[in-house]
Amino acid sequence: MADTYNMKEAQAGLTQLCRSGKRFVIANRNRPVVVAMPVEDFEALMETLDVLADPAAMRAVQSARKNKTQYRLLDLDDQNFGL
Repeated sequence: MADTYNMKEAQAGLTQLCRSGKRFVIANRNRPVVVAMPVEDFEALMETLDVLADPAAMRAVQSARKNKTQYRLLDLDDQNFGL
């Protein structure tokens, strides 16, 4: 769970909070209004959402979960990983 700070705390320590590399929440009158996270976490979240929104990718995930798909080694030198 991310740490929560009120507006005044966040404003006073924003630089330090951002440099901490951790997720945090800013609240206004005890109600969460902003979530901040490292860019790497945000990019991973967006990539996950892209996969979840892609019907073909989700079919592949579901097939793998049901052990109906054979696993292949990925070619990490290829932009498309050899798929």
